[in-house]
Amino acid sequence: MNGPSVDPVDPVVAEGQWGARHVAAGLGIGWAVTVLVQVALVLLDVYEDGEEFSLEAVSLFQVALWFGLFGVPVWIVSNRGLDWSTLGLTIERRDILPGLAIGVFAQALLVPALYAPILFFRDDLDVAEDARELVDKADGLGVVLLIVVVVVGAPVVEEIFFRGLALRAFEWRLGRRVGLVVSAIVFGLVHLQLLQFPALVMFGLIAGWLAQRDGRLGRAIWAHVGFNAWTVGLLLWM
Repeated sequence: MNGPSVDPVDPVVAEGQWGARHVAAGLGIGWAVTVLVQVALVLLDVYEDGEEFSLEAVSLFQVALWFGLFGVPVWIVSNRGLDWSTLGLTIERRDILPGLAIGVFAQALLVPALYAPILFFRDDLDVAEDARELVDKADGLGVVLLIVVVVVGAPVVEEIFFRGLALRAFEWRLGRRVGLVVSAIVFGLVHLQLLQFPALVMFGLIAGWLAQRDGRLGRAIWAHVGFNAWTVGLLLWM
């Protein structure tokens, strides 16, 4: 994906190749496969009903979700005879440092600022609880698995789906500004984490704005890497 700059695809040319139904299909397939995997683990007595899942199982659920989030874009590209640049998947070396800096800045400074008013009244809230529980399960090779799934895989797959496919589908139907907001809200909702929802929507807006400004996903992907890596690295260090 590294290489010479590729001009963004004309949105008029890309428009109509996919739409909101494909966004819904990606989410539906991902959730369905995830539920099937969870049920299979219980039926196979790998886990008892109600037992806490291991890091390996949680990672498997994430990969199951990618069957929809990545599978639908793959189907669109192959079935329509499109290039991945149609979804904005063009990455340049100049994207790396600015993207990482934006992601780290968002996680390290903007997220605490966003929650400061809430924590002023509710200092017992642990915004990083879900991430901390996941990191606490990592030991040995589990750390490598955590990094591969959360820091590498999730940024690429989620940016392709939410900013490459979903954002453009919503833009064509609702306009750039409303499409940006809707895509960010959907991104936040999909994670099913109520307490982290404001931070996820905020990052969705940042990544979506980067994708709109650049006409491609390079900086948004690296920003997502920085956003996730800061939390994982900090919790591992602590």
